[in-house]
Amino acid sequence: MKKIFLNLITCIFAFILIVNTANAAMFEPSRKKLKEYLTEHSLVIVKDKKPVFYEGENLEPLINAIKDGSLNDAYVSDRKIGKAAALLITYGRAKKVYTPVISKPAIEVFKNNNINYKADETVENIMNTEGTDICPLEKRVRYIDGPYEAYRLIQGL
Repeated sequence: MKKIFLNLITCIFAFILIVNTANAAMFEPSRKKLKEYLTEHSLVIVKDKKPVFYEGENLEPLINAIKDGSLNDAYVSDRKIGKAAALLITYGRAKKVYTPVISKPAIEVFKNNNINYKADETVENIMNTEGTDICPLEKRVRYIDGPYEAYRLIQGL
């Protein structure tokens, strides 16, 4: 009888631990909601269950989010993520990422830095606005693997 009681108490304790761990997990908005946000905003950062929106061209929104500390332990959603953006997201210490389009070099950055990501489409590279060549920012970070080094290079542009 004592053994059954101890097993029951152990099971209850394990259940409480699992429930508390699940509640402490990062809030993850739906892809549908993130896609909706991205039709109106350049960058969406979800932190403490609240979305924060950034506007701007190219990587400017990510640079601003790094400067104000918003990326740290956050869920990040950007319209397109290439290697340059992935290095900045890594430098800002984001935990999870969603994007409609991700490049293969960006996937490598996230894998090498243990950042969970989800994407709807994978492409070889992020292209320039005309679609005729690789994006100039992607070319600049092609041989860079360090997030801090990429941040310094991109911030200086």
